[in-house]
Amino acid sequence: MVISAGLKDCGTESRVDGDWLVYSNQLVLTNAEVPSSKGSLIVRWASTVIPIECHYKRKQTVSGEPLTPTWLPMTSTISVFGLLHFSLRTMADGCPSPRSSSVYQQGEAVFLEASVEAPLHPPLTLYVDSCVATLKPDPLSLPSYKFITKHGCLMDSVLPGSSSKFLPRKQDNRLCFSFQAFHLNKETVEQMFISCHIRATLKQKSHSHLDKACFFNRPTFSWRATEGDDALCGCCASEDCSTGHTTQLNTEEKHEADTAVGPLHTLLRSHWTGHLSVNH
Repeated sequence: MVISAGLKDCGTESRVDGDWLVYSNQLVLTNAEVPSSKGSLIVRWASTVIPIECHYKRKQTVSGEPLTPTWLPMTSTISVFGLLHFSLRTMADGCPSPRSSSVYQQGEAVFLEASVEAPLHPPLTLYVDSCVATLKPDPLSLPSYKFITKHGCLMDSVLPGSSSKFLPRKQDNRLCFSFQAFHLNKETVEQMFISCHIRATLKQKSHSHLDKACFFNRPTFSWRATEGDDALCGCCASEDCSTGHTTQLNTEEKHEADTAVGPLHTLLRSHWTGHLSVNH
């Protein structure tokens, strides 16, 4: 028996995994019920689900003159190619590699990396618009703690003794930041979910009051930008960073997504003395 289906048929999904373009789907085999001579049903085999993946290399060696691509608007690219992939993951200290454990001591630095993979698009710069910590996967649940707000202001860095910050970029499509593990209640072990709204803009259009990565630098007692002009971070100390500033980019130039990671498990440490402002 041969089953043939196109890469975009039958609800097949695509994703980028390192140097590979992966198409995935499932082959569902339902059980066969045959009536017996006595009128009962005989089940010949159980229902089975077989995962199917097709892997293609993203980079190929070709001969001949190079081609000049004609870029489609990203709204079209998403629907046609499905290759715009946003992600959020926990990282080891300093963000050199993914972290294997999800357990933290209260007050320990938690490193997160937000990224976007867009191989069929002009270079993008990624920003973290906002982040909230909750006890449940729902980012709107209570209690909650919004530690990044105002289009890229790391508000947790303002707290006394905080070491929270955005790290210098190594790649434009990735942004790493840290905050200190905390509790939203007094449980000995608490699980927490981090939900972030992240955004990518064309590289040449980046750096504005809406496209920034800012943290409070305690030695200088001022807001600092990870890159670009520190003056872009001045609005972090005000009520709003969107009013009266740069106009929104065209939909072809701005792409965004909601991402999440968790659960993270925080162990209570009795001598930790930090304070949080929590919404109930």
